[in-house]
Amino acid sequence: MFINTDIIQHMSNPQPSEIEAPKKIHILMIDDDPVMRRLFGGWLTILGYEIIYASDGNEGRETARRLQPDLILIDERMPIMDGIEASTRMKSEDQTKNIPIILFTNEDLSLEAQKLVKDIGINAYIHKSSEFSEIKKVIKEVLGDKVPLLPTIPETPSLPTA
Repeated sequence: MFINTDIIQHMSNPQPSEIEAPKKIHILMIDDDPVMRRLFGGWLTILGYEIIYASDGNEGRETARRLQPDLILIDERMPIMDGIEASTRMKSEDQTKNIPIILFTNEDLSLEAQKLVKDIGINAYIHKSSEFSEIKKVIKEVLGDKVPLLPTIPETPSLPTA
């Protein structure tokens, strides 16, 4: 019977980076449509992000103040408080002004609306019908160095062949 002592040694002395859980990146998704929340929230979860949900701008603002997510993905058109108004308020509040925001919309923004979005301090906007790869790219660009880190799994040394 062959016993690979390298594997046993590695398992009994794991490196700290192998046992410490990586910090999850939290994205607050503010959208009044439960189907959109499930669809995009599920997809972002698969990519390694932790998703927090809010169904309108008011709830989203309160959730952002309380939980301090790494990113806010907000719908433009919602009842109670729309995405533009909620973003304007969050960018003017000390607790939330530094949280990046992506406007996630079904609307094609006019040049004036694009200027307003930029003036408010919204970091990017993306159409909901965009390809997932484009949405992923925009999120990664806005997050910069903050990307989801999946746990590192040590490579198993290859066994000798006979």
